[in-house]
Amino acid sequence: MTGGLSSAFTPTRAVDVIAFCDRPVDHTVTALLTAAVMNVTGGVAHAELRDDHVPIVAGLAGIVATMTDPRPVAYGFAEFLRAWARQPGFRLLK
Repeated sequence: MTGGLSSAFTPTRAVDVIAFCDRPVDHTVTALLTAAVMNVTGGVAHAELRDDHVPIVAGLAGIVATMTDPRPVAYGFAEFLRAWARQPGFRLLK
């Protein structure tokens, strides 16, 4: 784990943004919609990653932590989602 989520972090609510994305624009709109919701509710996004995404997201603004065991995931603030959505070939996992 890099970044380090505080062991004192206790989520108080969960908001899920789910979309059936096929085209690149669908992935981008979903990420930006999620970031907009986060601006209202606060919190941290939990994003599942492909193995090749890990080095891409590791240095982005707003990243809180990445984990690779058992599957790659990233935790980040709204600015993380916006920064990731600007990366070439950006895709969310289904």
